[in-house]
Amino acid sequence: MEKAVENIPSSLLGDLSKNLVNIVLSTKDKNAVPAELAKKVIYLWRQDQLATVTGLTTLMEASLMVDAEETYSTLDKLGLQEITATIKSLAG
Repeated sequence: MEKAVENIPSSLLGDLSKNLVNIVLSTKDKNAVPAELAKKVIYLWRQDQLATVTGLTTLMEASLMVDAEETYSTLDKLGLQEITATIKSLAG
């Protein structure tokens, strides 16, 4: 996953992190994201690190657990179809 995130242009990191946070926070299923992953997201958020490779990798994992299709749609809307394809191949 990290290798795919490393290929995202730096100009899109902020927008992507905001969109992925929205996906993660929109879930009504309190168990959608494991506690350890949620703690990592919160830690990275507090450190202002969500728009880094580590932060986006963590957010991507969480958002895929919450709503994979919305995550793929978000990537596609930002012109990151290659990233979507890479992540789908990793998941498949």
